Amino acid sequence: MDELVGAYPNYNEEEEERRYYRRKRLGVLKNVLAASAGGMLTYGVYLGLLQMQLILHYDETYREVKYGNMGLPDIDSKMLMGINVTPIAALLYTPVLIRFFGTKWMMFLAVGIYALFVSTNYWERYYTLVPSAVALGMAIVPLWASMGNYITRMSQKYYEYSHYKEQDEQGPQQRPPRGSHAPYLLVFQAIFYSFFHLSFACAQLPMVYFLNYYLYDLNHTLYNVQSCGTNSHGILNGFNKTVLRTLPRSRNLIVVESVLMAVAFLAMLLVLGLCGAAYRPTEEIDLRSVGWGNIFQLPFKYVRDFRLRHLVPFFIYSGFEVLFACTGLALHSWESCTRTRRGRTSSLPSTTGGRRWPSSWCTWVPACP
Repeated sequence: MDELVGAYPNYNEEEEERRYYRRKRLGVLKNVLAASAGGMLTYGVYLGLLQMQLILHYDETYREVKYGNMGLPDIDSKMLMGINVTPIAALLYTPVLIRFFGTKWMMFLAVGIYALFVSTNYWERYYTLVPSAVALGMAIVPLWASMGNYITRMSQKYYEYSHYKEQDEQGPQQRPPRGSHAPYLLVFQAIFYSFFHLSFACAQLPMVYFLNYYLYDLNHTLYNVQSCGTNSHGILNGFNKTVLRTLPRSRNLIVVESVLMAVAFLAMLLVLGLCGAAYRPTEEIDLRSVGWGNIFQLPFKYVRDFRLRHLVPFFIYSGFEVLFACTGLALHSWESCTRTRRGRTSSLPSTTGGRRWPSSWCTWVPACP
């Protein structure tokens, strides 16, 4: 009887504890990789679809043939305004949403709203594009806040699982030293942003595998452009109104949008299935048990938080980083090209690969070696 109910003779408690916390640490790494991959796929689909959509809507022939006098440029401007202006109001309700739904479920819902924006492009109308763009703008701040909170919480968990012996000695009520998880947070943020910046490359896949076959070359599109680079603002002056050599078939557009929708759905599944909970049920405040008066006061308490001043440099840096990245991509991601006049090569630096082309007054030549 003692052999059946007694202690296992080869049982090593310290070794089993070490294996248990190693599995916990691997689970944290899995959560970080899943959240990073989900963010990469989400933004890759969003940026790729937006780029393809704006190029198609810019072409004058495409607008007249497919949509007539529906006013696509006006719809696009309102759509972009909804995406860029709505996040300002999201600073108020973001903490309420995260506390109500929880960190993981807020990530899942925000990624689902991005997928909703993709799905509305099957039927491009004012009443589908603009409301989905406003919903997307409302989800941007909760998505980034929940992802940042998730990565921070994973670094705290990893520290706890790596120093479990110290936690046992200090007791369950003793909090770890302040900033002790910072090295792990730095590594996890590096992993997250390494994945996220791949979304800019993923966003070019619809162009590479689909839309580039329908576009004119640069000699046609940029023929009347007289200045570019830092001397230009917005759309280049003289940019051709027709950029499509042939109009893509609706069936091909549906196939591309279906692939993008499938990738967005995959991002939702990654967040739902592979991302574990950020907090234990007892660690997060359940606002469903709190009165509505206190709920409405939460955003204003959040705004008065003195710690927000530490985030101001981060917001400024992030804004300039995105501005410089988008400007650099717009200027250099297509093809470096130089302008030549009457057979004379432009005086731009030699790294642009300018060539002589005496047959026309102003010709744009791709910079191929």
